Amino acid sequence: MNKRILSILITLAIVGCNDSSQSSQVTDPDNSIPGTPLEPSVPVDPDESIPGTPLDPSTPITSEVPFAKDMPQGVKTLLNSDSSECTEYISEPSIYDKAMNPGDVVCIDDGTYSEAELVFGGQGTEQAPIKVRATNPGQVTITGETKIIMGGEYVQLHGLIFDGGESASSKLLETRFSSAELCNHCRISENVFVNIDSDKNLSSDKENGVWLALYGKHNWIDHNIFSGKTTGNPIVSLVRESGLMDEGNGGIAEYTTVYANYFANRPPTQGKLYAGSSDNDYEAIRTGLSETHHYAGNSFVIGNLFERIQGEAEVISNKASKNVIAQNTVRNSYGSITNRHGNHNNISNNFIFGDGYPYSGGLRLVDDGHIVTNNYIEGARYKSTTHHGGIVLLGTDGAGDGGNGYQPLENVHVAFNTVIDSINSINIDGGGKSKQPEQIYFANNIVDKAIGPVFVETDRGWASSSVVVGNIVDGDSFADTGTVTGSLVSAHLVKGIDGLYRPSNSSSIDATEYDRGEFVAVTSDMDGLARNEITLAGADDITNGSPLIEPLDYDDVGPQSYSFDKPEPVVHEIELDNYAFIDGTEGWLGNAFVTDSGTFSYNSSLVVIGKDQSAYQEVTLTPNTKHAVSAFVKGKYNISVGEHSFDGDVSNSDYQLVIHEFTTGATETSGQLSLALASEVTLNAGIQDGDLGQWRSDGGSSDFWLQQEGSSEGLGDVGSSGDSAFSDEGGTNGSARIRFKKGEDTYDFSATPGLSQKVSDIPLNTPMTYSLYYCDNKGDDSVSTLHYGVKNSVGTIISDARAHVKDLDDAPEGSVKSCFKQVTLEFDSAANSDVEVFAYMEIDTSVGEDELLYQVENNKELEVRIDEFALTYQGTPDSDEEAYFDEVRLIKRTDI
Repeated sequence: MNKRILSILITLAIVGCNDSSQSSQVTDPDNSIPGTPLEPSVPVDPDESIPGTPLDPSTPITSEVPFAKDMPQGVKTLLNSDSSECTEYISEPSIYDKAMNPGDVVCIDDGTYSEAELVFGGQGTEQAPIKVRATNPGQVTITGETKIIMGGEYVQLHGLIFDGGESASSKLLETRFSSAELCNHCRISENVFVNIDSDKNLSSDKENGVWLALYGKHNWIDHNIFSGKTTGNPIVSLVRESGLMDEGNGGIAEYTTVYANYFANRPPTQGKLYAGSSDNDYEAIRTGLSETHHYAGNSFVIGNLFERIQGEAEVISNKASKNVIAQNTVRNSYGSITNRHGNHNNISNNFIFGDGYPYSGGLRLVDDGHIVTNNYIEGARYKSTTHHGGIVLLGTDGAGDGGNGYQPLENVHVAFNTVIDSINSINIDGGGKSKQPEQIYFANNIVDKAIGPVFVETDRGWASSSVVVGNIVDGDSFADTGTVTGSLVSAHLVKGIDGLYRPSNSSSIDATEYDRGEFVAVTSDMDGLARNEITLAGADDITNGSPLIEPLDYDDVGPQSYSFDKPEPVVHEIELDNYAFIDGTEGWLGNAFVTDSGTFSYNSSLVVIGKDQSAYQEVTLTPNTKHAVSAFVKGKYNISVGEHSFDGDVSNSDYQLVIHEFTTGATETSGQLSLALASEVTLNAGIQDGDLGQWRSDGGSSDFWLQQEGSSEGLGDVGSSGDSAFSDEGGTNGSARIRFKKGEDTYDFSATPGLSQKVSDIPLNTPMTYSLYYCDNKGDDSVSTLHYGVKNSVGTIISDARAHVKDLDDAPEGSVKSCFKQVTLEFDSAANSDVEVFAYMEIDTSVGEDELLYQVENNKELEVRIDEFALTYQGTPDSDEEAYFDEVRLIKRTDI
């Protein structure tokens, strides 16, 4: 088919296109065009046609959400695909400047076009909309520079394919002519947007740009495909800038419905294989901005499928109030469905699957009044406990309405959710903020097969205003501190034929009565079926009938009147046999074996003992292509892929995610993926109780550690703490707390309290590394500095260094408490066979004694913690040295 140039410019001076006072009600089911979205789950005053005032906190709270499969016929009926409605055809590269009237339908002839400029709209009606469409949906493809602007009332775009090419401006498609000429009751349906502005077909350096910028009210985005966005900014943005509210009608996006779309293959920007923790603004959907989050959005993100959304830690970023995010399916994606701002939102009946993605999350919550029920989360894997996990309740930094920061999370109903096989399953005080979440109704949730502690970030415990009851949890331990206690009880969930973990005959998980405040009872389960009078905890109740809500697949979303092949990933996963060792060593050659002791998850892990053991399999590679191999490992390991070999050394007691990148050569089409012990390993020179677990058990005394202190003399105090950088051997997590203790009669702030240990029989004339983990929560303005180093046998310093918390942002951090940052010191042992390692706290006395006394007496700020001491050198592994591996992953990126 010959390529054509399509450049249609349809313009009309829009008069009176502001939103009418029509109430938000469901359209006539016989009408194929949904003029307004469904009634939101939180009732909206029908007289409130614009969000001109913040929400009334006394608004009634309900848990009712319409089911995607039961949405009105106006939602499910597709736009007319019959070309008999066409009133004009476009077949030549011309500019169309005729004013459009109600019922005008401009049809684009079948073909492939190198560019398109569509600027169209007018005063359509619900019965006679204005349209630009493909004559035959799915038979018009645009491959070059594209610009689409829609404005007016009841205006639609239908059935076009945008494949590759570039957006002509920072917005590929926007629903307004100007800030006063918005598109209301408009619909974008059954279109395909793939690989636009990608690195391979960009003719200019375009780093950012929204694909769909949505302005106006009562607009629908349904049954589209969005795939392959590699530049910055969200794929779809509901634009809610404060400046738009200066117009008399309030111009921020409201009553928007995003339904039955396929969002996929959103890789990290700038050619990366994995996004970094600081990457931001690369989500699939953003529903507003910080500045207007406290105004009602009254919008739905419902029944969409998200796959491989890997650009940052948010898949959906909600920044508006009174929205519904429900019945979506998220797979193989970085991060979480996140309520970043906005109150009284309903996040229910979502299915989230990590699918082995090592940074996958679940739900993350900020702000008040939310309903969070019947969500199913499986395989969350992000190990940082600060902001990530299965369900994360974030603390507040005191931010108020209309601002950035973290608003208080309070009066939130988190009930009847299921979290399976996840790391940091329930984070109850995320983010390390100044104030913890309040008035959380956390009830009748199930956590099963948790990796590590079920509850994390538990230092402050639950707020006294919270209600925590009826939860049934099981994992490696109950909580990461002793502040939150309880019993581990398995829910005995089993995987059904649909792949979901559901209650079994062995389950004893009846839900208990609980105080839910003003929230109404949860009456249905994750399948959308009515719960029994005596219901079960967790997302699933045992009921009769076929599910009304199920995890979505590709056939459930996207265009329905024509077919479009599922888009190819940008970052490809290379198939590995038995990547998580669920089936033992099946698929792997070699003489290593699996173990069910000290495993990563509830399944088995691979263990390699000594230098003569390994496990390997052949893998397919792509020449001249960027690859990455990753795994959760423990110990001194080697991972090699073909000629690319990587040694590493991580904790012997706690699995860590390691990622190694490499680029294949011009002829590399295959290679051997091998797991083994490192050929040269880091050997311990003999520090005793380096993880301070015994120190903690003995209450801050030791046969190995020497304390430099004297609290009553004003010289500082050295004691034990239950905080820990990593999970310690033996299960007793501990560290040393160094402080100037409140209530003493005198203080000598020039003193340097701390710990030291003498180490004997280290190898002579050997390069060595001294390291420890240092926790100082006071930030850049801290008056504390860590002085650490090594002395010889007569007390002379061989080598030393100082570290301040402000310089440790990029340092390796602890997995149990991320405030612990690693500091290291390289030195040569020379002729010293005996040394003494030390770590002391130094105070900046230049700030003045009055300030230091104030901090001691009022803020307890002259306090740090130290943990995980090691004195190491390189050598060959011992015959009984071990390395553990799990969830091995090999990926490549082909668009660069």
